[in-house]
Amino acid sequence: MKKTKLVVVNEHTLGYIDPLVPKNYSILHASILKGATFELHPGPKSILQSDKIRLASKKDFDDFRVHFSGFNDPEKYEFDHSHGIDCEEIESLW
Repeated sequence: MKKTKLVVVNEHTLGYIDPLVPKNYSILHASILKGATFELHPGPKSILQSDKIRLASKKDFDDFRVHFSGFNDPEKYEFDHSHGIDCEEIESLW
């Protein structure tokens, strides 16, 4: 079973990638202060070639002020267990 990836996009948006639609991400929280150019979250966004995407950690959830406990399920979600230290970038999502 493929897991939903919890990700940080371009260091300004916390979101997730559903394995059924791996070329899109949905937004949990976008920070205009960190450089997001949108504040509304109407639906999934397409992943662009220029997007830098990495797995999110619990620290990222704290930084974006999103409660992590509902996502702390390694059977369902893939996330960075290193708490933000040496995070790997996702090279290819499709």
